[in-house]
Amino acid sequence: MKLLTKTALSAIITIASASAFAASVSLPNNLQVSEINGVKVGNSQEFQMANGQNLVSLKYVEDFAVNADDSGALIKSEPLFWHVSVQDGTHYTITIPELNTQDEARNFVNNPVIQVSNNKGATRTANLANQYQLMAGLLRQEVQM
Repeated sequence: MKLLTKTALSAIITIASASAFAASVSLPNNLQVSEINGVKVGNSQEFQMANGQNLVSLKYVEDFAVNADDSGALIKSEPLFWHVSVQDGTHYTITIPELNTQDEARNFVNNPVIQVSNNKGATRTANLANQYQLMAGLLRQEVQM
């Protein structure tokens, strides 16, 4: 009886999990997702999110190797946060500006703005927040309540 109960519970969780992740997102190669809603995810350029509000933790990583001897610089960001509301059955594609130099990449890391397009034809820009900006936003929301 216990085995039947565990099997049924596992099946329900599997079905619920599959239906909870209703939106998909594609990232460019130099952005890496590390967490969605506080849950660690594998490094992938495409991932799923639950319908509604989500908080995605990303990192920007780009190697600006000048030549074969790796004399360039590796530009990496601290965690950047994207607060987003997604809809069932929608695919979102994230793009960033073309960054050709180390200075352009550093400027992006300091002021990260992404472009978000979806399969329904809508496009908008979104600012990514660093940890301090994220916490300040949460405190502002708390004060308003």
